[in-house]
Amino acid sequence: MTTQYQISPDKVRGNNHNRLHSSIKICEFEEERGRQSQRQFAQKEKIPRTTLQYWLKRKENIDASPALIDFFESPDGVAFLHRLVTVAHLEFTKVGVASIHNVSNFLKACGLAPFIGSSYATQRRISNKMDNELIRFGKSEHDRLATQMPPKAITLAEDETFHPEICLVAMEPVSNYILLEKYAENRKGETWDTSVKDALSSLPVKVIQVTSDQGSGLLNHVKKRLGVHHSSDIFHVSHDIGKGTSGPLASKIRRAEKAFQSSGKQVDKIKEEMHRYDSRERRPRGRRPGFEKKVNLAEKQRESAEAELLKARENQETIRAARKRIGHIYHPYDPTTGERQDPSTVESLLDSCFSEINKAAADLSGKCRNRVEKAYKVVANLVSTIAFFWTMVDQYLENMNFSGEEEILLKDRLIPGFYLSFVAEKEKDKVRRELIQQQSAKLLSIINQHNGFISGINPEKTESLIQSANPRKATNLSRDRK
Repeated sequence: MTTQYQISPDKVRGNNHNRLHSSIKICEFEEERGRQSQRQFAQKEKIPRTTLQYWLKRKENIDASPALIDFFESPDGVAFLHRLVTVAHLEFTKVGVASIHNVSNFLKACGLAPFIGSSYATQRRISNKMDNELIRFGKSEHDRLATQMPPKAITLAEDETFHPEICLVAMEPVSNYILLEKYAENRKGETWDTSVKDALSSLPVKVIQVTSDQGSGLLNHVKKRLGVHHSSDIFHVSHDIGKGTSGPLASKIRRAEKAFQSSGKQVDKIKEEMHRYDSRERRPRGRRPGFEKKVNLAEKQRESAEAELLKARENQETIRAARKRIGHIYHPYDPTTGERQDPSTVESLLDSCFSEINKAAADLSGKCRNRVEKAYKVVANLVSTIAFFWTMVDQYLENMNFSGEEEILLKDRLIPGFYLSFVAEKEKDKVRRELIQQQSAKLLSIINQHNGFISGINPEKTESLIQSANPRKATNLSRDRK
């Protein structure tokens, strides 16, 4: 009798030390038990009898329930364990930020240690092998794309990481494809330039924009060597404002709270002394102390301390709100209305945010205000990115040869509608996300209107318009319209 397993024995034939191979042979022997001796089975399968005895003894000595042993020592159980460990490493240590120790502890905590090597050394070997396989897969994908993908204009997001060695990283943000991940001796402009050009040499792509921080090496690489538009990383704008103001403002609030509490205690102390003095049966000789004057002075000090505390809290909230509003403003379309924002509008709105921040930070040290000034210097580049966006939209639509009405439809309804849909996906605030989604749906509702301009366009042309506005949404929406 021969048992058919989901895992073909042909895949492991010839390797007596393979766990899957041994599990198959054990199952086959146990099915033949009583009809064949160990010696006969070993001779037929060309396995040393001592090896077969070792496999059987290992299974008998596993400290687990019989049901678990039957499953995990079967070919399907071994295959499941292999997949479990592979996925654990992939999701925990490659995609996620867990360590090999975490995987080892996970296997032990799940009670799988009796069935699979769970030590750190074993899991490290598996992790290293997976690293090599991922690198090999990445190279094969890179080679496949180099020969199969059509020419494409792309943006690069570039940054350095430290492990502690310098690692240059560049990725294409739409697909999240990592184009460059390379250790380097330095992060100078020429190093960046050489590394990026090597990574892109075999791909049919043209870089038209790079997003990064304001590092001198990166700026040199983007502006002087690649010669493309540089879009500043808005994260570091907010980070510099926060680094310059958050700590000092928190300190001012703590000092103001302490002063307010101290002044309040002083008022209570003087009032208590006055009460004790006036409640005595026999007053001491001499003039009565001027308690009322002291209370009045202490209360004024408390009011002043309270005003300082409220002002410090107000300044903190003002800067927090202005920092948040910078991210809301920095869009070619107003996320809540869908209306076009030209560069001058964005510049004016950003200037108003920094005006509020500077006013709230006026009492901070020069070092703190310099941080805010450093962040403000990036505003000009943010504004130029808005201008770059509109230039690319105009150039793109011109190349597509749409009619005047079709261009208006794209600029006023389809492109902003899809753009707001993307913004909503990134928005963390639930209320604001719903408002943006509603506005996006309102703009895109024209696709399904039966009495509007788009209703008179044939389905193929409609597909082309939607594809031009946002390729990832085209098929679904055109199908809905049909």
